[in-house]
Amino acid sequence: MPVKLLRINKSPREFKRFRIFIRDNNVEKHYDFGLDTGSTYIDHHDKDKRDAYLKRHLANPIENRLINNLIPSPALFSAKLLWGQSTSLSTNLGSLQREFDKK
Repeated sequence: MPVKLLRINKSPREFKRFRIFIRDNNVEKHYDFGLDTGSTYIDHHDKDKRDAYLKRHLANPIENRLINNLIPSPALFSAKLLWGQSTSLSTNLGSLQREFDKK
């Protein structure tokens, strides 16, 4: 069963921006991600900064594996939602759900 994105809220954790709730193998889980004071592609719309972020994080073998294999993690959600193809969080959520559905 593919991962289902359920909802996204402001994170209650200190220094974190969002909390996403998912259903994975019929178990509900949540992940806190994004720096609460950080500026991301959905904020500044700067493609050069987005490309630099992705290049930097995909160079890390652990993050690369999590992101490229669609393994639910803060690294995946930051890369796909905050630094995704669109400057719209809701558009990026839809795109990620479609990726999970294809998996």
